[in-house]
Amino acid sequence: MDAPVTNRNRKVLTMNFKSALVLFTACAVSFSVFAQGSSPSTLSLRGLPDLDGETKISADDAAAEAAIRRALLSQPASEEEVVKALSFMPDVVAEVNGTKITKKQIVDLLLDKKVSQQVLALTPESYLRTAMQQYVDQKIDTAILKQKAKEAGFEPSEELVKTHFDASIKKLPAEQVDAVKAQLKDRGFSLESYRDEIAKESDIQGNAAIAAYEEKNFIEKTEKAVNDEAVEKFYRENQQKFAVPENITVAHILIQCEPISTLDSKEEKEIKTKADKLAKEQIDDIYAALVKDPDSFDKLAQEKSNCPSGKRDNGKLPAFDKEGMLLDQSGMLDPDFAAAAFKLAKPGEFTKPVHTQFGYHIIKLLKQDPKGYMPLDKVKGEIRDFLVDKTVSEEIQAMIKAERAKGGVKVYDFAPAKVDTKATKNPGAAPTPIL
Repeated sequence: MDAPVTNRNRKVLTMNFKSALVLFTACAVSFSVFAQGSSPSTLSLRGLPDLDGETKISADDAAAEAAIRRALLSQPASEEEVVKALSFMPDVVAEVNGTKITKKQIVDLLLDKKVSQQVLALTPESYLRTAMQQYVDQKIDTAILKQKAKEAGFEPSEELVKTHFDASIKKLPAEQVDAVKAQLKDRGFSLESYRDEIAKESDIQGNAAIAAYEEKNFIEKTEKAVNDEAVEKFYRENQQKFAVPENITVAHILIQCEPISTLDSKEEKEIKTKADKLAKEQIDDIYAALVKDPDSFDKLAQEKSNCPSGKRDNGKLPAFDKEGMLLDQSGMLDPDFAAAAFKLAKPGEFTKPVHTQFGYHIIKLLKQDPKGYMPLDKVKGEIRDFLVDKTVSEEIQAMIKAERAKGGVKVYDFAPAKVDTKATKNPGAAPTPIL
């Protein structure tokens, strides 16, 4: 199914608490401060020698030295380096009805997110200017929403965060809640302790106030307005979005081995060749066992397969099309694997050993489905969510545009001021608002 029909794909400007929960628990919280949604990242020093210890690296080990140089470059930038990189920005970059958005706030953000020296060194100033202008624009919209939320009686607070967190957890499927709990446990948190921890963050409190404002003033009304008739109309008028190609569902048994590369040393090639031979012998033995007893596939998948799907679900994989694309859009299969699987004629048949970049597989056909369309009943909820999200987003954008038009928003240009020397004797004057 094509975008835009996704699960609660809201394009509003505030934190979606369901998404925020997943992002936080995956240790992947970051603001999109660079254009096109990319975010600063740092390379890990794990596995490299301790530069302060006694471990020495030979001078001729160019690859190791290059790795260390890259790692050093990607260390978090200092405050001085961030300030220097943003030297084109004025101290106050914007004002929203008297509330200032400052350069220091943006510097602090980049420091908090540990933007790397490498990112700052390799990012052209023109690109950085564009990215910062986009970020400031986002900050303005958020500031407007916070002010509107406050006017509506939604003050940032720990209790508001906890309320929304608990409500979001209740809406998640049980298996997703279990996954979240497992991730949090690895980090030493329970759901409650994690909720209480993030509830202390002022930014999270502000977003909780905005979320409560949006829920009360936009979402509740829109959810009532989007009825079954609107959902069915969208389904009829966008039939192609729900087209499903011919697809199959298979299970497989994998004996893993690494492919031999032209870059491998002689010793590495010898090791991989031996491993490949052993893997081939193993898969041949499994195939022989299956020929004798085809019903033993599930048992052999659980006992022998190197793929996690073996123990998890007897080797079963998600449905995929002839190109190897998984129908749930979660990834793509090796083309050799997909081609071999589609040669199977009927459910229950299995292939001879198939070689791919991952090793050797035996593939069993479980199900065949012709091309068609996803039934309305299956996508009704997603369509409803999309229509609600789209309407809410448009209404919020319109509200923000109206607030900007009132004149309470001032944005200060990042570009060097074009000074008319005939009109002023002060070429060093402060930047003037462009809105």
